[in-house]
Amino acid sequence: MNLKSRHCLFAALLILGLASAGRGQFLETVIPVGGSPLDVLWNPASNKVYTANSQSGSVTVISGASNQVLITVAVADYPVSLCWNSVNNKVYCASAESNWLSVIDGVGDSLIRKVRMRGSPTRMAFNASMNKLYVVCIEDRMVRVYDGAADSLVAEVSFGELNVPYTVLWHPVSNKVFCSSRCDAESDTVFVVDCTTDEVTERRPVGNQPYAICWNPVNNLVYVAARYATYALSPTGDSVVAQIPGYAFDVCAVPLQNKLYATRGPGLSVIDCYTHAVVDSLAISAGIWVCDTVKAKAYATGNPAPVVDARADTLLTTIPMGRSSDAICWNQTNSRVYIADAMDGAVYVIRDTSVGIGESGLPSLRPRRATASIISGTLNWAGDRPASLMNLCGRVVAVLRPGTNDLSRLSPGVYVTREEGSREHTKVVKLR
Repeated sequence: MNLKSRHCLFAALLILGLASAGRGQFLETVIPVGGSPLDVLWNPASNKVYTANSQSGSVTVISGASNQVLITVAVADYPVSLCWNSVNNKVYCASAESNWLSVIDGVGDSLIRKVRMRGSPTRMAFNASMNKLYVVCIEDRMVRVYDGAADSLVAEVSFGELNVPYTVLWHPVSNKVFCSSRCDAESDTVFVVDCTTDEVTERRPVGNQPYAICWNPVNNLVYVAARYATYALSPTGDSVVAQIPGYAFDVCAVPLQNKLYATRGPGLSVIDCYTHAVVDSLAISAGIWVCDTVKAKAYATGNPAPVVDARADTLLTTIPMGRSSDAICWNQTNSRVYIADAMDGAVYVIRDTSVGIGESGLPSLRPRRATASIISGTLNWAGDRPASLMNLCGRVVAVLRPGTNDLSRLSPGVYVTREEGSREHTKVVKLR
């Protein structure tokens, strides 16, 4: 498709998207980035969006406020995935075919360094508590661990010759890393890594082809989507809490009502995380999901892209997309969702102008022993132990140490804290 035809297509899609904006969600714009973007990431500290452009060996940086392309950064060949370092405000870009890890400054958008790797690095997870990066290396059958400050290799966690690692997740409460793997001979397994020692402590069989992993901050469980069932694992990975029958390609936690969305072929299953029963099924064809926990909406890749009311589990609208949808992320600050389209070389931006459901957003995340604070940039943490500072979708955005903590890099909003070793959210922090 030539440039003129592509612009005509984008214009037509914008018209269709605006026509479906009756409920507040609409296709706001299409941003050409080129080079087949395979991943998209939002940086909440800088309010920027990044795309990993696989065919052009670059990362495009987009303003989360204005949708303007700020810069295109040349990185190693064939970048496929992105990860944000919330401690040092850096963006990591893994290049599978060329075996590099590119590191981008989240403030100045310059390439800090390229780190030589091995084994086809793909998916990544960042440990905000210990400032470590965990990188899946498919060909070497392991996860490599990097120091987040120096970007240097500190450990290698091998899963054995038969186990091919697939995707990785950091659990901020148990401080464990969960990595799903597919096995050449035996049952597929989720490996659990202790982040203190960087050693495998648990191996949980999960049937066949575990595609995706997510963490539910309400019940603290880890969910694994596999070919024949969705598995609920304990926070330490030492047991399977529940097994929900049915093929699942992707899972997304919806903390508003302590439930889970599971993509199952042509449909969407709604799983009650109290009973672990399927309580509803929607005839929605979609791929990968994200949840806007402030306005209680769920969005997914697909053409058209569905928008679901996460309170009532009903389809609000569908929004026209391009020829392929490869990755998705949510911008909490500006109520935008970004979908990367590799075939079109573009990012489709969905805007939500509807009224939110309230400042807290997530009743399930309200602290049991709440004390409120309003701060402008620094927080004095008086606890004896470190605490996780989490946004309202349960994502850890900072680790608070005893004493004064600089939080000026965080976006304005409401956050909750959880002290190390506790399962309760004990404090509300409002940044302004």
